[in-house]
Formats: sequence, C-alpha cells, structure tokens
Amino acid sequence: MILDNPKAIRLKIMDYLARREHSAKEIRRKLHSRIESSDDLEVEIQKLEDEGLLSDERFAESYMHSRKRKGFGPLRIKNELRERGVSDSISQSLINSEDWSLLAYASLQKKTGGSLPDDRDKILKLKRFLNYRGFDFSDIDKAFSLIKK
Repeated sequence: MILDNPKAIRLKIMDYLARREHSAKEIRRKLHSRIESSDDLEVEIQKLEDEGLLSDERFAESYMHSRKRKGFGPLRIKNELRERGVSDSISQSLINSEDWSLLAYASLQKKTGGSLPDDRDKILKLKRFLNYRGFDFSDIDKAFSLIKK
C-alpha cells in the first residue's frame, strides 16, 4: 500500500512509534518504498520532532539501556547508534555518563561463573569476547582486576 497523503504518512509513523522509539533515519528507511512523496515524509518527520513525539535523543537512551541489559559495551553501542542515524554528540554524551568497567565485570562474571581460568589462552579468549561485545581494553582490564582468581 502506497502512502500518498501526509495524514496517512503521519499515522504510519505514529504506529511505529507506538511500538517502540525510532530514530528519524529508521523511519525514513522503513517508509522509503511505501511513500509517494519524500517531501511529505520529511515534513511529517519534522512536525513530529517539533512536537516531541519523535526524538533521536530519546531513541538513543532507550536503545542504549536495552543493549546494556544484554551486556554490550560502549564501542559497539556507539557504532550501532551511528548506523541508526543518531549523531555522535548524542551517543557520546550518553556513553560518557556510564561506568562501563562495572558492566564489563558483570558480563565477565556471568561468562565465567565468578572465577577466572588459569590457562592463558582461555583468559585471552575471554578478553576477545569482551572486546567483541564492545568494551575497550581499559574497561576489560578493570573487570579482570575485580574478579577473583
């Protein structure tokens, strides 16, 4: 179904926003092939942003908390937010407000059951795991210093 008037476009955007927060870029991507006029889409997105119903800041905060709960670190979250159209200034301010070494410690504790292996290769594997999850090396080192051997 092609959305051919501003009211239909607005209703579809509101439908998406009723389920979860979205960034403006996500809305554009989802509706790109379903609209007749991209100018109408841009006008409706701007109206919703002006009304405070569509907010990249709110989306970024919600997304970051969701990814943190799943054990992902700041580097990965920042890249994912960038892919979703959130500016670096928004994501950086959110990321700077957290202590990521504690989350790295929690992820490490969950993965190891609270005790580190003695084998150097297994320790390196755990460090690669945390790095893949998006933690930087200083947070990984702090997490390893917190866990008991």
